Amino acid sequence: MKLPPFSVIPLSKDKVREGFCSGSEALDQYFSAQVGQDTKRNITKCFIAIDNDNQKIAGYYTLSAGQIPLPKLPEKISSKMPRYDAVPASRIGRLAVDRLYQGKGIGSALIADALLRSSDSSLAVYALLVDAKDEQAESFYLHYGFIQCIETSLTLFLPLKTIGKI
Repeated sequence: MKLPPFSVIPLSKDKVREGFCSGSEALDQYFSAQVGQDTKRNITKCFIAIDNDNQKIAGYYTLSAGQIPLPKLPEKISSKMPRYDAVPASRIGRLAVDRLYQGKGIGSALIADALLRSSDSSLAVYALLVDAKDEQAESFYLHYGFIQCIETSLTLFLPLKTIGKI
C-alpha cells in the first residue's frame, strides 16, 4: 500500500531539523534552536509535516493551551458564552512551511491537524487561537475562516465547531 505524500506527527529527537527554511528567519531560528527546549519543558507541543518519500520536514506548528478574554470576542459570540473572564482555547504559537513545499497545501493540513488535536483533547477547548506575525499571515488565517479578535487584528480564532468545513 502506498503512503500518502505527507504525514503530520509529533516532533521527535530523531528528526533532522537542520536545513528547514520557510523564508522567515524568526520561525526558522525558533525551529532549529528553541523548539526542543520548549517541548522538553512542556511549554508547547510541536507537530511536523513529513514528506513520506524522503522523510524531509515540510512544515511545522506548535500547539499550547491558551484562552480568549471574553471582551475580545465579537458580541454575537460573547453573548452566547458563560460569564467567565475568558473561554478556553488551543494556541498555534508558530506555523511554518519549508519553501520547497509552499503552495502544496501543507499549511492547510497543519491547521486541520491542530483543529483535530484540539478537539481530541481531554480538556474543553472552544477555539483554535493564533497570533499572526504580520498581515500576510493574517490573510492566510482569514482565508481559512479565522475571526479577528476585537481590538487586536493580528489575533484570530477559529471555533472548533468548524471542523469538517476546512
